[in-house]
Amino acid sequence: MNARNGVTPPQDTRHLHAVAATATLAGALTTALVAAALWPATPRATPQRPLRQLEIALDAPAVHPGNLEFRALALRCGIAVIVGTHAEHPAKGRLCRIRIDVTVDDSVSVRLDNDNQRLVLADGTRHSVDWEAMQIKRQPLTLDIGAHDSAQYDLWFDIPKDAAVDRLAVTNDKGMPIKDIPLPHLDWPDHSA
Repeated sequence: MNARNGVTPPQDTRHLHAVAATATLAGALTTALVAAALWPATPRATPQRPLRQLEIALDAPAVHPGNLEFRALALRCGIAVIVGTHAEHPAKGRLCRIRIDVTVDDSVSVRLDNDNQRLVLADGTRHSVDWEAMQIKRQPLTLDIGAHDSAQYDLWFDIPKDAAVDRLAVTNDKGMPIKDIPLPHLDWPDHSA
């Protein structure tokens, strides 16, 4: 008998250990079942924004140059003039706007320079982003994306009037792998944004 509280300690504690182990396993199984029911079975879904006027949705697969995932969400080309809060910008040819989603697939943050992205035309010529259009439409020229975080924004390109787009070539830095996102070959009427 224990002199302190008057309770005799059990001689065989194997039964108590078995009960404790069973309770622990039951708790772990319950946690796993709840997590399986709540956790998505498919990869991260990109939140869909409503399409803007004359914009088409893209269903191209995501590409992974290095530790980034690029997904093209929407496209609009044939834009003759854009207007912002402080400027108006007529295209030299025609502007194309590509909505993209960029996700960091790593535990480090990334500084992304959009001057590395290229719009490739059907004839093989490559065009860098149009800096004036990007600034007028207040889109990031460079941006920091946190670890396991993402950003959605537009890339603007000024291409010849009669040119057809073929793909978007993306990379996370100069000297890193370049991946291509195919784009639909469409005839775009002239219009303004």
